Amino acid sequence: MNQTHVIERAFEIAERDHACLKVSDVREALSREGYTISDLMHLEGWSIREQLRRRMKARGARAVRRVELVESRP
Repeated sequence: MNQTHVIERAFEIAERDHACLKVSDVREALSREGYTISDLMHLEGWSIREQLRRRMKARGARAVRRVELVESRP
């Protein structure tokens, strides 16, 4: 039994796991962690999928800004 609710964990993965580029990648990561199919059903709604996409997109933008900052240093 996982201690973290599936939605909370999905947000954590979307924000931190750079290998996850799509919502299906987040679902696969959760499955590997032992979340069940019924747990993953919480991620089926349009709203939650859109929130996950936005978090992954924001994560990518933060990574690009970090690279730009490092490259701009003398």
